[in-house]
Amino acid sequence: MKNKWFLYVISLLVVFSLILAACAPAATAPPAVEEPPAEEPPMEEPPAEEPPAEEPTAEPPPVEEPGEPKTVTMTFFEEPDNLNQFYSGMWFSTLAGMLIHLSFWNFDDQQNANLELAAEFPSMENGLISEDGLTITIPLREDAVWTDGTPVTAHDYVFTVDMLMAEGNAVQTRYPFDTYVESVTAVDDYTVEIVMNEPYVGWPVGFDGSLAFLPKHILEPVFDAEGTIDDADWNRNPTVTNGPYKLVEWVAADHLTFEANDDYWRGRPKIDQIFIRIVPDDQAQIAAIKAGDTDIGVFMTAADKPDIDEAPDFDFIPSGGGGWVESWFFNLISEDLAAENDLEPGHVALQDKMVRRAIVQGFDRQGIIDNLFYGLYIIPAVFWWGTPFEDPSLEPWPYDPEAAMALLDEAGWVDTNGDGTRDKDGVELVIQFSTTAGNENRESTALVFQQSMAEIGVGVEIENYSYDVYWNGYGDEGPIALGQYDIAEWSTLAWDYPDPNTGDWLCEEIPSADYPAGNNWQGVCIEELDQLFQEQAVTVDQEARIQLYYEIERIMHDEMFWMGVRSDPDFWALNKRLQNVKFSSLESFWNVYEWDVAP
Repeated sequence: MKNKWFLYVISLLVVFSLILAACAPAATAPPAVEEPPAEEPPMEEPPAEEPPAEEPTAEPPPVEEPGEPKTVTMTFFEEPDNLNQFYSGMWFSTLAGMLIHLSFWNFDDQQNANLELAAEFPSMENGLISEDGLTITIPLREDAVWTDGTPVTAHDYVFTVDMLMAEGNAVQTRYPFDTYVESVTAVDDYTVEIVMNEPYVGWPVGFDGSLAFLPKHILEPVFDAEGTIDDADWNRNPTVTNGPYKLVEWVAADHLTFEANDDYWRGRPKIDQIFIRIVPDDQAQIAAIKAGDTDIGVFMTAADKPDIDEAPDFDFIPSGGGGWVESWFFNLISEDLAAENDLEPGHVALQDKMVRRAIVQGFDRQGIIDNLFYGLYIIPAVFWWGTPFEDPSLEPWPYDPEAAMALLDEAGWVDTNGDGTRDKDGVELVIQFSTTAGNENRESTALVFQQSMAEIGVGVEIENYSYDVYWNGYGDEGPIALGQYDIAEWSTLAWDYPDPNTGDWLCEEIPSADYPAGNNWQGVCIEELDQLFQEQAVTVDQEARIQLYYEIERIMHDEMFWMGVRSDPDFWALNKRLQNVKFSSLESFWNVYEWDVAP
């Protein structure tokens, strides 16, 4: 659900060398307290002196009144659906979670590792990665505590992974632990050991990422009693957390209030309170910015720039880093796969790659960028655009409605009954397009798409869903996860970004009743592609891995089950009174503990 800078080129060789070099926590340890000097024998008191004649008595300094609490307000035009990472793929839930949950580390605005609960970033040089690359040891800080005073330990992380893998929990995905991990153990209270069954190059994000520690002492009794934490009150009311802030109030459809955590291991953050105001849509957010009712506008696009330029107290800034791309996903779930996995099949026409290509060529993506976004984005030809893994020889399929109609004719989809819509074997070529309700830019895109398709004889029905429904997984009967769409639009990036590894298109990630955590909601299963994804994930040699991605991209370009609508950097509206705010494209609020307001 986000965006990118143009000309942004990330080199993982540089990224991970920087990670290893810059893995120390942002906050430095306090200086050691010196021992007081040995007590000297008391000196003889000098004789008392008479005060000078008529010397006025000094007035005591005035007592300073405590200042007003520092409060920052931000607007969300989608209400979080959950604050437990296992049960939401919603970006606004992730944002709120960044205020209260910690993992081993996060990634700063330059994609360097910023240590949180980990005391040291593993490498072969420091002996925390074994010579065969299969064992990773992560030492933890010993001064981190939960908000109830309980120490945060390695046992919490092991419990977190146990909950991720427990069959009783209908989590959104278990990747990569179900694929690469043999065991996760607590060597002692403050040391985690992860043993892999094969090398996995994406581990810095895969084993950390959004996998924030769960409080074992709070949730283990729930799991023991009910066999699941799916319905735990903590999921929406996490009263015991370990991050820089703690949730103190959540009024549905209105606001969430967070207060600074005095027990955060770095010390109390500079901002006393963060108030998240829930507004109905992005236009309501713009109105709040112009009225001065918020300090931070979130999830903005280039289309918002003129409005923010009219707000003199605000800057319009992009996130550091990149990775996001606004995308279309075609439903490739066949009738057989649907019956086998209890899913909804995609339109039969979309099982033909020539039809998918025709739809892509019948839609003017550049027109959308020029008319809605002032030409500030590009059309990516591949999912990993702007990285060393992008095949420069590939170009986006061009807008060409004549070629699109010829492809549909060739595929046998013609208008036999004169109703203006193509058909074949008695089936009308009418497809369902779905995106997130309330997002004006996506809804506008859907309408333009509907009009474009009518010109080439393809019918489009628009069925949008609210964010708290759209992102639900298979276990929560999410419409996209169940295949109840033909083309869906949202913004995404590789699972292990800044590493390019992703599992979105692995055959084994197709969800089912037996595996509700599957994240391949498109039903893509192409044997050659699957093998390439499996191979790249264990290929350490950078050049060899780049060549594997070139092969992956050529297959995806030809099969066209994914289409890049546009690059998608995060833009933020930031009140100029705020200081030390550095947004990251990967973990936006990575340095929230440093935020401040001008005096």
